[in-house]
Amino acid sequence: MLRILVFGAGPLGSYYAAKLHEAGFDVSILARGQRYHDIKEYGIVLERFDTQEKAVHRVPAVQELRASDAYDLVLVVMGKNYVPAILPALSSNRATPTILFLGNNVAGPDELVRALGSERVLLGFPGLSVARDRHVVRYITGNEPSVTMGELDGTLSERITELKGAFEKAGFRVKLCSNMDAWLKCHGALIVPLSGAYIKAGRDVTKLAGDKETIALMLKAMKEGFRALRALGFPVLPSELKYIERLPLWILTPLAQSLLNNKDMKYTFAHGDAMRNELRLLNQELTEVVRRSNVPTPAYDELTQYLGRMDSTVLA
Repeated sequence: MLRILVFGAGPLGSYYAAKLHEAGFDVSILARGQRYHDIKEYGIVLERFDTQEKAVHRVPAVQELRASDAYDLVLVVMGKNYVPAILPALSSNRATPTILFLGNNVAGPDELVRALGSERVLLGFPGLSVARDRHVVRYITGNEPSVTMGELDGTLSERITELKGAFEKAGFRVKLCSNMDAWLKCHGALIVPLSGAYIKAGRDVTKLAGDKETIALMLKAMKEGFRALRALGFPVLPSELKYIERLPLWILTPLAQSLLNNKDMKYTFAHGDAMRNELRLLNQELTEVVRRSNVPTPAYDELTQYLGRMDSTVLA
């Protein structure tokens, strides 16, 4: 049975810890401050957004990762801006062979590899919309929760296959990716323009859904980002994103309007304020990557100006 530490007790980390624990794995969650005391007192409380149905998961909570603590997997689920601060603790713990970073990362794995060694690092991304209200984690059930992950070298290793089985046992739909670095860069090329468009529309998702001009600008910025990534040798992943590359704006714009009018998307935007510092970092990372390509990006440049002067933003 896998022994797992979920490093990060925010909404996403709490959800993953609860579901893996419910599936029978030996799971602990690392939490600090008030969140640690909440988990000790209430457990991890999950509430469905649509029905308000609640479930309590009594997941053991710890406050630190000691050098001698032996886990089969450390699952890091937190904003990219918090990761540098935890690398010393992860590095000093040599008893854990696998560390899966589940979250945004446009810059790539180099910083993680330098601190931990390439053999210990896996990259991934969580597919789930959640938010926390005090000690209650609310989640959307419209789409099956998912995990996209892969080895740095893209191989179908024994451990990635084992982890796939573990997440599937916990109810997650798992997609294995042979180039997670490219996948995460492409994800950044989606959410950075989307966030810029949202801020341009006055942080009103309904207003954005009705603003064809801003949506068209957003789609142009995404196309430019993908073009820049291709110029640098990165494939556009997942393959569904190729529709954004290839389809004309007159087709894409009403499709984007329909997605933005979805109630689940509105929930995601409404609870994304905590990501503002991470969005600033992702914007900086993506801009550095795009500039290396020498591809003209007028739409991207226009929208990222809004991110540069934001005081709050959205998206998970």
